[in-house]
Formats: sequence, C-alpha cells, structure tokens
Amino acid sequence: MTQGALCLVGFGPGHGEHLTIRAREAIREAEVVVGYRTYIDLVADLLEGKEVVSTGMTEEIERARAAVEAARAAIRAAAHAME
Repeated sequence: MTQGALCLVGFGPGHGEHLTIRAREAIREAEVVVGYRTYIDLVADLLEGKEVVSTGMTEEIERARAAVEAARAAIRAAAHAME
C-alpha cells in the first residue's frame, strides 16, 4: 500500500518572499495544497499543476478534512497550518 503524507505549512499572511525554504519545498512536493483562499492566493506562483482546495474564512474543519482525506488516499498533501 502506498502511503500518503500530510505536511502542515505556514504560508500566510504575508508576502511570499517570507516563506521558509522548507515551506517552499513542502508546497513543491505536494500534489494537493489545501488552505484558506486568501492565503492560497499568496502562493499562487507555486501551485501550477497541483490540485488546490481553498475555502473561505471559518471553514477550517472542511480544510482539515480535505487535507487528511488526500493523505489517506496516498497523496502528498500540504495544508496551511490552521489556527
């Protein structure tokens, strides 16, 4: 059985140039990126070819479920670390 992975990444708020090297790597390695719509927009240049799941404010539970489901489906997922 292939194993998925879930990496929690901090990528907002703030300018993309403030992302750590490891955050960039996690997003680059991910097949699915899950996050708050406003923060997803901040890293749009890193998302080409990826499945993106973005939701609005107060939808943290839905984002968490989407990230866990992707990892369970043997997909490498990166999710914005949720408050």
